Amino acid sequence: ASDIFLTIKAYENLASICDYPLHLGITEAGSKRTGSIKSSIGLGQLLLNGIGDTIRVSLSDEPEEEVKVGYEILKSLGLRNRGVKIISCPSCARQQFPVIETVKKLEKSLEDITTPITVSIIGCVVNGPGEAKMTQIGITGGGNDTHMVYINGEKNHRIKNEDLPTYLEKIIRNQASEQSNSNT
Repeated sequence: ASDIFLTIKAYENLASICDYPLHLGITEAGSKRTGSIKSSIGLGQLLLNGIGDTIRVSLSDEPEEEVKVGYEILKSLGLRNRGVKIISCPSCARQQFPVIETVKKLEKSLEDITTPITVSIIGCVVNGPGEAKMTQIGITGGGNDTHMVYINGEKNHRIKNEDLPTYLEKIIRNQASEQSNSNT
């Protein structure tokens, strides 16, 4: 059903009376934004309660977007650890580089990476160091157009504004490659 409450109740009832694999989905969820939100809430609620074996995301968008949203739902719930997870700030007046633009560029350019890696993109020194210490790659905005780069939670070096997304992509790819090679 397109109604998430009806869908949740139906799957809960079905799970209580049978022991078959359940394929979860919010049917006719809507546009990319609306459908992603409805699917996240509905599927997330069920999966967190241990209901469901496979998922389907239905969007009025390209099928590839449905797959991406599905992966993000599973990644957010800690059920699938695949690809780059970007933690970023909403960008306030303290930001020292264009956070939103940087995140958008990185999300697009790093879609092909399957190695699990967590990256923080924080535009200021107020919240940045705390987040960066918990990620494999972190960038914290700093003064004079120089920013601190963290590797595995430790301060590593500074970088200037020029080519920030390109530089970050390079070190993220290197980190993912090193991780992938050490796991084989």
